[in-house]
Amino acid sequence: MKSQDIVVLFKLISLEFQAKGERVKKRKFSVEKENASLGFQSLPEYIQDFETILLSSFDDWRGWDDVDEDSEKSSQHNYSVRALSSALGLSKTEVSSSLNRCRDIGLIYTNHTDGLPLVRNKALLDLVTYSIRYIFPVKPGPIVRGIPTAFAAPILAGKVISGGDLIPVWPDAYGKSKGQEITPLYRTVPGAVKKDELLYHFLALVDAIRIGGPRETKIADAMLREWIL
Repeated sequence: MKSQDIVVLFKLISLEFQAKGERVKKRKFSVEKENASLGFQSLPEYIQDFETILLSSFDDWRGWDDVDEDSEKSSQHNYSVRALSSALGLSKTEVSSSLNRCRDIGLIYTNHTDGLPLVRNKALLDLVTYSIRYIFPVKPGPIVRGIPTAFAAPILAGKVISGGDLIPVWPDAYGKSKGQEITPLYRTVPGAVKKDELLYHFLALVDAIRIGGPRETKIADAMLREWIL
């Protein structure tokens, strides 16, 4: 498995959500249910919202300055190799190879109704939960301008208390923030997430699991599972 495979898989999940007409919606996580599932008897100190944890549409979910981007709306709703290549910044060969690898290991199956590739969501999330930090490890690097990720991204901002002043960012010339460099799962991620809000939130949560401590990892994992499963 290669790191771009994870990006492709989460892109397919995003496409499936969009095809069903699902957008980034407000969803409540019951505090009692969340605490029980994470093994806490009282409200965790790292949750600043004392009533609910929300997955919601954000007024400004972009962690970068506005730049001219070609419209990708039609291709983002298309599962073809060409469309995925355009949306993710991968070559068609890279996309095709990634899809084949994921099929071979059982993370993708073909929908018999329409022939589209679908992700085995639970299997992917189990891989992310238990293995991602070991398969694709990363350490914070130098201070750069970039796109907030992990606990600094909109999906987690204000819900997890960071251990320092510096935030993790994917390097990007148009990024609004400065922080410690976090190498994305694949070099094209910063460009790909500018075209897909869901993909941005998914990969930011994955990064929280890649680089976070036990508390950040648990909350990011719970959010991914509640959202996708």
